[in-house]
Amino acid sequence: MNFEKFKESLKYRKYSSIKIFIRYFEYKIKNFAIDLIIKTNIFKPKSKPILDLGSFKDNRFINYLLFSLKNDFLFVYKEDNNTKKLFKRIGIINFFKHTASNSKLKKNIIKLYINKKNLESDEISFDTDYFNGIENGKKKNSIVMPYYMYPRIYNSFYKKINIQEKPNFKLRVFFSGSIVKDGYENFFWKKNPKKFPNRISVIEKILNEFKNEIFLIKNRNDFKSPEISKKKIVLCLHDKMIKKTSYNLSFKKNLEFLGNSCFNISCPGVVMPLCHHLIEGMKVGSIPITNCEKMLYPNLTSDISLHYSNLDQLISQIENALVMDEDEIMFMRKKVLKHYRDFLSPESFKINFFNVLKKKEKRIICNDDHRSIDNFSLI
Repeated sequence: MNFEKFKESLKYRKYSSIKIFIRYFEYKIKNFAIDLIIKTNIFKPKSKPILDLGSFKDNRFINYLLFSLKNDFLFVYKEDNNTKKLFKRIGIINFFKHTASNSKLKKNIIKLYINKKNLESDEISFDTDYFNGIENGKKKNSIVMPYYMYPRIYNSFYKKINIQEKPNFKLRVFFSGSIVKDGYENFFWKKNPKKFPNRISVIEKILNEFKNEIFLIKNRNDFKSPEISKKKIVLCLHDKMIKKTSYNLSFKKNLEFLGNSCFNISCPGVVMPLCHHLIEGMKVGSIPITNCEKMLYPNLTSDISLHYSNLDQLISQIENALVMDEDEIMFMRKKVLKHYRDFLSPESFKINFFNVLKKKEKRIICNDDHRSIDNFSLI
């Protein structure tokens, strides 16, 4: 990446020119070091079948795909400038443990492609036209890769996630996420804008309607505040562009809050309604309050989620969440956990992946985040 492209990638961070130059220098040094590390990845295990990524396209679903299949397959890549992208996505441990160059591996190979039309018997195509695929029904002879958590969670933290049987019934509703206006206020889903208001509108509506019920986590000292246990709604909002690792809530702490909460709010991302928070909450049993019930496969039913189609309905569903009987919450929580295990977990995808290998036409519908809306005709 040259300096101009690097500078453009930091446009929401509002860095000074000097800081951008320093960050660019750090970027170049880091990339040089990564190039040296990549050249040492010469381990070639022979016992596993091989999935060939070819020239890696920096796909967001790679972390979920690798976590789901790494015990059963070796992932190989074409050695080129895109190899660094793979390294950065999956991390150094996964890179050395589960990948290799495809330059010397020629047998027992399944080739992976993105949006390839005509497939040979040893090829699989990932169809990233996710939203049309989901809306029009799962395509014949294909499976759906579930939408996933924030991708880097699968690199090392996923197995450390603790799932609690019961929530803290006092903590009824939780949300943690960025509210940078320059990004999230620009979201607009043309097909159905009332059903999918932008994140800024959602959070502002909640803050106005429930201001006496909300505890705002503003810094890490707030975790110890006695006031946090007196409020039914807890929000942790970030209004600056910072790294995920710099958030007030770490991955661990965020998932602890989600697991303790009875419900969590599903808000749009920058360019599409779906957000990783929805899946993270379901993993630990937090019941989603969502307008994306039809954007997952299978759809989320009303016994595992509260649905809204506009801001007034959102407020009504939050009110329902605040007064819902504990037994009903537990009933829904168990259904959420079961739905995640059966349809969204890496284990469930692995079963479906082996089934697709048996098919003549091997296609997988998947969400590649921003890329999956590029050709979506309905937005």
